[in-house]
Amino acid sequence: MNTFNGITPDAMWLLAENRFHDSKAFYEEHKARIKAEVLDPLRMLAADLSGDMLKIDPQIVVSPTTNNTVSRIRRDNRYSKDKSMYRENVWIAFMRDKKAWDCLPGFFADMSLKESVYGMGFYAATPRLMQTLRAMLDEDPAPFVKALKKARGAGFALEGDKYARPKKEGLPTLVDELYNRKMWSFEKTTNDPAFFGSSALTDTLREAFRALAPMYKLIIAGVERELEERD
Repeated sequence: MNTFNGITPDAMWLLAENRFHDSKAFYEEHKARIKAEVLDPLRMLAADLSGDMLKIDPQIVVSPTTNNTVSRIRRDNRYSKDKSMYRENVWIAFMRDKKAWDCLPGFFADMSLKESVYGMGFYAATPRLMQTLRAMLDEDPAPFVKALKKARGAGFALEGDKYARPKKEGLPTLVDELYNRKMWSFEKTTNDPAFFGSSALTDTLREAFRALAPMYKLIIAGVERELEERD
């Protein structure tokens, strides 16, 4: 079975050029190369990581051809002000079935020539879920603090807008960091093309996702609790 050996900077330049031309004719002319040098390697990367992801959560979708596990080159611009047809970034993302859950955290690596970002978090989190997570923090903050320390120890920054008016004041620093945000995302950023340029990316992501797994499991517990309370 083939394994991921990297995506070359030349292949990523081709994606950027395709985005610049934003032309179906240009894309069709280079489609075979984009598939061979970008999409196929991404699918190999997803396959290489699939066993590790299922150990974290057996409900995570690992198929590279479903659930947007591997990004498409053609953008869905129906609801966007940006009507360009093609993207210059690509990603892999691991989460549960998006059709069965309306708010999910996911593990991701988003790559482009400008920068690459990887980690775990939400594309968008509902206020109701964040309220449930705050209730869990009220009940027992220790597991969240431990998971946050593990994420930060692995070099991940906690991202997410803070409320203009805190939900609660006087909290310990690490609890406050989580409690008073509208959303949680744990991210690491690099602009080094070597990040996606070799097979080393597989181990980098494997170690990163393992470090973020404790926080992921706490968030998933919140997702399931919020769904139960809603029913």
